[in-house]
Amino acid sequence: MQTYLRILSYARPFRSFLPFFVITTVLGIVFEILNLSFVAPVLKILFSQEVTETVVSSPFPEFAFSKEYISSVGEWFKNYLVSFSDKTEALKMICLVLIASVFLANLFTFLSRFILAFVKAKMIKNIRLAMYDKITELHLGYYSNEKRGDLMSRMTNDVKEVETSIIDTLNAIIKEPITVIFTFIVLYYLSPQLLLFSLLVLPLSGLVIWRITRMLRKKAKQSQDYLGRILNTIDETLGGIKIIYSFNAKAYFSKRFTHENVKYERALRSMDYKKGLASPVSQVMGVGVFCMVLYYGGTLVLKENYMPPENFLVFVLLFANVISPLKSMFSVVANIQRGLIAGERIFSVLDAEVKVKDAENAITIESFNDSITLENVSFSYGDKKVLDNISLTIKKGKTVALVGASGGGKSTIINLIPRFYDVNEGTIKIDGNNVKDISLHSLREQIGIVTQDSILFNDTIYNNIVFGNETATEEQVIAAAKIANAHDFVVASEYGYQTFVGDNGMKLSGGQKQRLCIARAVLKNPPIMLLDEATSALDTESEKLVQEALNQLMQNRTSIVVAHRLSTIQNADEIVVINNGKIIEQGTHKELMENPSNAAYRKLIAIQKIDE
Repeated sequence: MQTYLRILSYARPFRSFLPFFVITTVLGIVFEILNLSFVAPVLKILFSQEVTETVVSSPFPEFAFSKEYISSVGEWFKNYLVSFSDKTEALKMICLVLIASVFLANLFTFLSRFILAFVKAKMIKNIRLAMYDKITELHLGYYSNEKRGDLMSRMTNDVKEVETSIIDTLNAIIKEPITVIFTFIVLYYLSPQLLLFSLLVLPLSGLVIWRITRMLRKKAKQSQDYLGRILNTIDETLGGIKIIYSFNAKAYFSKRFTHENVKYERALRSMDYKKGLASPVSQVMGVGVFCMVLYYGGTLVLKENYMPPENFLVFVLLFANVISPLKSMFSVVANIQRGLIAGERIFSVLDAEVKVKDAENAITIESFNDSITLENVSFSYGDKKVLDNISLTIKKGKTVALVGASGGGKSTIINLIPRFYDVNEGTIKIDGNNVKDISLHSLREQIGIVTQDSILFNDTIYNNIVFGNETATEEQVIAAAKIANAHDFVVASEYGYQTFVGDNGMKLSGGQKQRLCIARAVLKNPPIMLLDEATSALDTESEKLVQEALNQLMQNRTSIVVAHRLSTIQNADEIVVINNGKIIEQGTHKELMENPSNAAYRKLIAIQKIDE
C-alpha cells in the first residue's frame, strides 16, 4: 500500500485537476445508472393493460438528499409519461430522454478519461525524470555494485510496468468504486432487504480473487528480476561484441542469454496463467452471485408481492451492472501486483543514499591559486584497503606523476580529488579548503580529466568537443582541436566537425578518440588536469601524437599524471612511486635514479628498458 500511495504522490502537482475528474466521473456514473432506471417507467407505461388516466402535471420536486426525493423524481417522471394520451408519444419522449442521457454519460466519461490521460503522462514523465536525476548524482561506488542492464530495466521496463499496471488502472480504481457506491445507494432505495442479501453473498467471489493475487505478487517479482538480468546480458553483449567475436564466445553468451530468457519465460507464463485465471474466476463467481440474488428476489416478488415487478427488474439490471465494476476492481487488484513490484524496484534506486553531495554551507571557489594537499588519506573499496595514510602536496603549476604497479591506488587518488568518491580517513584540500566543504559544481569546474577510456557520445565531433561548454565559439573549438592534434583528421573526415562518431566513437580509431577527449579538456581550460594512463591503450604512432597533445595540454597547468609508460613522465616536477596504497619513493627522475635506495623506481625503469 505504501508503494502504491508513493506512486500516486507523483500526481500531487496536478491535484487541481482532481475536482474536475471527480465531477465528470460522478456525472458519467449518474447518467449510466439513470439509463438503466428508465426500464421501470417503460414497463409500467407501455405494457400496462390499465386504462390511462389523465394526470395533472406537477412541478419538479425540490432537491433533497433522501430516499423520498428519488422516489418523488421517479413518480414525477412516471406521471409526466402518463400525461401523454398516446403511448407512442410517451415512447418517443422516453427515447429522446434516453439518447440525451446516454450522450451525457459518454461525454462525461470521455472528459474524465481525458483528464486522467493528461495526469498520467505527466506522472510518468516526472518518475522517469526523478530516476534520471538520481542516477546522475549517485557516487561511482553505487554503479560498481549494480548491473547496468538492470538499472536500464528499471528506468524503462519498470516505469512502463508502473504505467500499465497502476496508472492506467486509476480510472478503474477511482471510477469503479464510485459506480459501486452510487449503484448500491439506488439499490438500497429500491430494496434494503435484497441489497443486504446481495452484500452477504458477494464476499464469496472476493476471497477466491484474493488468494490468486497473493500468488501473482510473488511471480511478478521473479519476472521483473529475470527481465533485469536479460537486459544486463544484452548490455554486456553489445558492449563486448568485439571480444565475443575474437574469442568465438558466441555460443557461451547465447547459452547464458537462453538460460536467463527461459527463466523469464517460465515466470512470465506462470504469472500470466494466474492473471488469466483471475478474470474467468471472477466472472463465474459473479454470475453465481447474480443468480442467487435473482432467485431470492424473484421468490419475494412471486410469493410475497414484496415489490413491483418493474422495480425488481431495475434492481436486477443494476445489480448485474455492478458486477462488472466489481469484477474490474478484483482484476485490477490482480494486475496491480506487477506494477507494485516494479514500483519497489524503482524506489530502491530513488532511495539509494547519495554519499557524495554538497555540504549544507558549501563554499564556491572561482579559481585555483596555491596547492592540492592530501593529508593522511586512507580509502577502501568495501573491505579492501586501497590507500593507506597517503600525504602529498602538489603546488600550482607543477606536474606530479604517480607510478607503480597496477592496483597500487594511483587511479583512486585521481578519483578522490574531484570527489567521485569520498575519503574514509584524512582530508584532501584545495587552497586550504577541504574538498568536502566546496560545492561539487565549482570543484569540478576547476578540474579537467582525460582517462585511458576514451568516452565519446553518439553525436558529432563538434558536440563532443564542446560537451559541457555550449557557449564556446567555432574558432575556440577548432583551436582546441589543433592543440590536441585532432584538427587534421577531423577536417579530412566526411562531414568535418559535423561527422557523427558512432556509439562510443566506434567510427574512430583509439588515437583519434583520445585526441578528441584531449580537445574537450583543452576547451574547458581548467587550471587542474588529471590524466589517468591516457596513452596506455594506444599504438606507438598514436601515442606520439597524443603525448604531444598532452604536453601542450599540461602547459601552465597543475597536472597529476598516472603513467604506465615511464618515458612519458621523466620531465615531471615530481614522481611519486606508490605500492600497496603507500608512497614508498618520491622525487624527480634524476633524483630517483641517482639514489641507490630508490630500488622500486629503478626496477620499473629497468623492466621497461628490457621490454624495449
